[in-house]
Amino acid sequence: MEIEDDDHDPWNEPAHRHPRAAELMHDEMFWDCANELAPFGSDEGADAYAEYRRWRRENPTLNLADCLAWILNDNIADYNQSLLEDEALEECDESADRMGYSDAFTLDATIIATVLGQLIDEGRIDPAAKPYAQIAIARQSHPMLLGNIEDESVAAERRDILEKVSKIIDVG
Repeated sequence: MEIEDDDHDPWNEPAHRHPRAAELMHDEMFWDCANELAPFGSDEGADAYAEYRRWRRENPTLNLADCLAWILNDNIADYNQSLLEDEALEECDESADRMGYSDAFTLDATIIATVLGQLIDEGRIDPAAKPYAQIAIARQSHPMLLGNIEDESVAAERRDILEKVSKIIDVG
């Protein structure tokens, strides 16, 4: 699939989706660019996808983990399971700040959208990138962070979306 087109719009133009992405991401939620809880509905997700495409044009042969290292300002070794410990979760925005992001949501949404972006454009996800996406999903799914969402139905929808994203990344 060609990824040079500036008018590329997989949200409104199904022909712009890699066939495997369309098959795996059959739930319309994945293509909802207005739902703030969906991977690409937030500004963070939409911007991350655009940045991924720009990065891929400049780095056509690199592994997606190299893109994640770039996103994490070469702090990729710090983006690990320790971020899921209670103490780290209490300070998650501070750790995101150290990686160059305003908060953990922005950082995690960027990781998730970038990884799904490869699936949308290339029909696959580099295996080396999957653990980072799963950390982002696990952190955003953690009861401590979901508990910050005042509306329980919104928190439940967010958890459901993250579970669907996790399954797609596993098989992607």
